[in-house]
Amino acid sequence: MNPIEPLNQQLLAAITFAAVIEYGSFTAAAEKLGYTKGLASRRVAQLEKQLGVQLLFRTTRKLSLTEAGRVYLAHCQQWPQWIAQAEQAVHEASGQISGKIRITVPTSFGGTFMAEALIAFRRRYPAVQVELDLSREMRDLETDGFDLAIRSKPAAHERVIAIPIMNADDWLVASPALFTEKAAPQQLSELKEWPCIANSHFKNPLEWIFNDGADIVSIQSPLQINDHQLIRNLALAGAGIARLPSYLVAADIMQQRLVRLIENARANQNAFYLVYPPRTPQPAKVRAMIDFLKEWFVLPNEHVLKCKY
Repeated sequence: MNPIEPLNQQLLAAITFAAVIEYGSFTAAAEKLGYTKGLASRRVAQLEKQLGVQLLFRTTRKLSLTEAGRVYLAHCQQWPQWIAQAEQAVHEASGQISGKIRITVPTSFGGTFMAEALIAFRRRYPAVQVELDLSREMRDLETDGFDLAIRSKPAAHERVIAIPIMNADDWLVASPALFTEKAAPQQLSELKEWPCIANSHFKNPLEWIFNDGADIVSIQSPLQINDHQLIRNLALAGAGIARLPSYLVAADIMQQRLVRLIENARANQNAFYLVYPPRTPQPAKVRAMIDFLKEWFVLPNEHVLKCKY
């Protein structure tokens, strides 16, 4: 007797068992697998005999799992993932990096940087698919199934690797049109004389803190918005003075759509990190994205120049 034959028989029986649960009946599973209903039933019965446990409760109307059946099914359901990983390993061994990567990035950061970054990454790795989630919420990487994140800070409770990739200060900016009748403020104390656009996402949005807390300015804000991009658009329209991350407004300042105010006032510095779960080994597609993003935010190209003021 071929020593592999019993293993083959058990594998066929396990596939049949998983199909019965997925499709809800022996009849439906047999149809999908190209068996007769009788053969499907015999294979599951043989599996139960070999394992020495009952996997299914059978009635004329319903099938349900026993506790042993739930445990066995959980392992069966991992097989497609194992097969996909084996296929991926073969591609990697042949030098081809492929597969799908899921990334979550803060909304304003992603809107500024990720279009160019993803296009450049796809040029280098055309067989890799990228699903990008833009969100202000801090996603749970493991639970939500993300391979990577870019965050302003890692969550303290998570077991992740966090690599700093860039820093960006907050700048005070406004449209030049705001200052046609009155000179722009030169001192922090003068900010209270101007309409400002507060970010209601933060605690105490009407207090702007500078110079490590040495200067706190109470602003007047007829508009309070919880989105950086909308605050930027309002500043461009001349609605008031805004405090925004440098990477979001640097291009506007270079093109003179906005002016930077009181440049010697140090505001909040935002550090951004590349965050990912520690996996051994790390899939090649994820390693490729990690290395690419680390390089992308270090090289002195135009996309990084926006953050280097």
